[in-house]
Amino acid sequence: GYGDNQFAPLALSAQYQRDTTVTRFFRSTIDRGSFGIVQRLDEDGNPIDEFGMDAGEPTINRFTINAETQRLIDKKSRSILFLRYSYEDVRLYNINSLLIASVLRPDRAIRLSRLAATFVRDTRDSQFDTQRGEFLTLDYSLALSQLGGNLSFNKLLLNYRRYYKLTQERARGTVLAGNITLGLANLFNPRDRNDNGVIDDIDKTLPISERFFGGGSTTLRGFGFEEAGPRAVVPECFLQSPLPGGCGIFRNTKGELIQLDPFTVPLGGNAMAVVNLEARTPLTKAFQIVPFYDGGNVFRRIGDIFGSNDSPAEDAPLLTRAERIRAHNLRARWTHTVGLGLGIKTPLGGTVSIDYGWLLNPPEFLIPQSNGTEAIFRPKRGQIHFRFTRAF
Repeated sequence: GYGDNQFAPLALSAQYQRDTTVTRFFRSTIDRGSFGIVQRLDEDGNPIDEFGMDAGEPTINRFTINAETQRLIDKKSRSILFLRYSYEDVRLYNINSLLIASVLRPDRAIRLSRLAATFVRDTRDSQFDTQRGEFLTLDYSLALSQLGGNLSFNKLLLNYRRYYKLTQERARGTVLAGNITLGLANLFNPRDRNDNGVIDDIDKTLPISERFFGGGSTTLRGFGFEEAGPRAVVPECFLQSPLPGGCGIFRNTKGELIQLDPFTVPLGGNAMAVVNLEARTPLTKAFQIVPFYDGGNVFRRIGDIFGSNDSPAEDAPLLTRAERIRAHNLRARWTHTVGLGLGIKTPLGGTVSIDYGWLLNPPEFLIPQSNGTEAIFRPKRGQIHFRFTRAF
């Protein structure tokens, strides 16, 4: 063991993974958007690219090293400081058969070497049925190429929760709960990761594994899981050639030729801001009704949180059709969700929750059509979420 005001012994770990599971490249939103079709296959089920050439089996190789220690700062407030170093080398191979190959290509060879610190403070009266107190986590990481990586960035994630129980008789023991989540990240000296000869928007964005994603039962309940924020049209070739057959051939799981329409997938971003408010009002000892508000979004850049953006405006002159669609779909604005939840306390001390969130201002995304126009896609406004815990 270790005493007060001392750091714990250093914990070391190393891991190597090789994964050829195609769906490992995808998030659940992409599987739904493509009707289960995640890659191009020939009549024998072999992966091919958009030109019909053999593409090989998609593979992820990942090697990680981690070192971590911790120190108890204060027992009463359960304040703990964690310090860690991590090295991660991730390689993507044979991705050209995947529908989101263009999204993955900038991240096909990523090395991250970083230092990080996390501070946790917990004064909640209960972790499972909180009625009073606060919970704070503050995480900062710094990745540097000087430490052996090939990307440099800093990243901050703040999460603060507060709970207050109303004692007035008419309040029926209602607990007011609030949560603030703020994620901010910035790349230093970005490089040309997609090999197009310029430092463009994607080169200024974190690798997919490091981006902020939001939406779902614990963040923005007007969205499905990780469906908030900027999006990209896939397969990307539809931006250049929206005519039927212009993106190669597609087959369903039975090997039958089909026509696949373009769709959008969430990209995540360098910033996230979320505010959650709840009023947990008891109906009986076992049941609670919970009206709530969720606000915020995932943003491509930190400046987008405040309405500023250094990317080309979608109505800027000289933009091609593809550039205009990309610019429109990358913009994210603050969203508002209102809803109602039902909490059911279990004999084990936890709570089963059912929430229905209604998105007041759903975003709109452009999808190119074969007739030269763009269809407007709006995410479903109403979402039902089931959880075996509280939202926060």
